[in-house]
Amino acid sequence: MIEVMISKEQLNERIKQLGKEITDYYKDKTDTLHAVCVLKGSIHFFSELVQNIDLNVEYSFIQVSSYSGVSSTGRIRVKSWIDEPIEGRHVIVVEDILDTGLTLSYILDYLRRYRPADLKVVTLLKKLGRNPQVKPEFVGFEIEDKFVIGYGLDYNEKYRNLPYIGWVKGEIK
Repeated sequence: MIEVMISKEQLNERIKQLGKEITDYYKDKTDTLHAVCVLKGSIHFFSELVQNIDLNVEYSFIQVSSYSGVSSTGRIRVKSWIDEPIEGRHVIVVEDILDTGLTLSYILDYLRRYRPADLKVVTLLKKLGRNPQVKPEFVGFEIEDKFVIGYGLDYNEKYRNLPYIGWVKGEIK
């Protein structure tokens, strides 16, 4: 059984606020922001967030994975990487969930090689009780340490299309 943790309405409202926070942070620094979407889990968050940022927003997409089922494998697989130049640009990485920070740390280390002017992180979800390797500048929601699905987050590629963030009470089918 899936329990709703964060409703569609709560997601929409908080993402609007995050868009304003990000706009306010960057508006005196640049008129163009380069947003990097970490696929696949961040796609819904990314799509709504960039519509709420009042700047020119350039898009890049990367696809990395470290999960199999409900747990991290500890190995990071890169499936696709950015192909746009980001040197001297203001870059924000858009992540779905921050747990250990292992994957995000890998992404940030790699992006720093391209020498962006500024490199920040926005995550929709940050798990409480964890001490991740990365400290995001912008956080949507802090959540209990539960395996969550929906709004782009999956269990073996299922449940991504749920319009809310939920957690599974009992066994995942």
